[in-house]
Amino acid sequence: MARPGRDYRRCADYWDQVFGTEEPRPPRDKGTGNPVLDRGLDWLCAKGGRVLDFGCGNGVLLLLCALRGGTELVGVDLSPAAVTNARARMEAARISPSSRFTLLEGGVEALDGLEAGSFDALILSNILDNLYPEDAAEVLAQAGRLLGPGGRALIKLNPWLSPEQVHAWNIRVVEGDLLDDGLLLWNNTTQRWRELIGTTLDIVDYETVYYPEYDQTNRLFLAEKK
Repeated sequence: MARPGRDYRRCADYWDQVFGTEEPRPPRDKGTGNPVLDRGLDWLCAKGGRVLDFGCGNGVLLLLCALRGGTELVGVDLSPAAVTNARARMEAARISPSSRFTLLEGGVEALDGLEAGSFDALILSNILDNLYPEDAAEVLAQAGRLLGPGGRALIKLNPWLSPEQVHAWNIRVVEGDLLDDGLLLWNNTTQRWRELIGTTLDIVDYETVYYPEYDQTNRLFLAEKK
């Protein structure tokens, strides 16, 4: 459930349709097929431990972290179908019993119930810029609260859209840099994201992730708890 005034029902409905029809196949090995993303996950999981994925979707990234030595994996997602799919995928994976999975259905408010300093690693993959700005700021604050000493974060973001692209693609401007491209998109420049992430985390690396199958790029920040 979203907080008052922050309606994500359309988002939940969209992902329910996507994950409600997707077959929950677990990854066969720890490789994603994308070398930049693989390096990011290797760095994130270098110390093993407890991993939180907020906006976990079908749970694939959590499973990849388990294959990299993560021992406790916690996923949170607003979509009931995503949580169901992720749970089935994890049951099918049959990874070592030393890896324990917990899946929670909910939004930003679900983070309130998690213990401060209890995570070694945090994943925010294509979720931070699909939130209302006040919720994105709250998630970043929660990142600082939930990560323990030396905790690491992998933050992947959609590409920035120029004003010309926004106009050419008939994307609706909600307010300022908040767009409606079918879902929500907080369309910040890379520099602006550096500033926002830097309020609670220290950025240690940045790369672009290119997906040739979609001819699409994402922005990847690796950061540590201050």
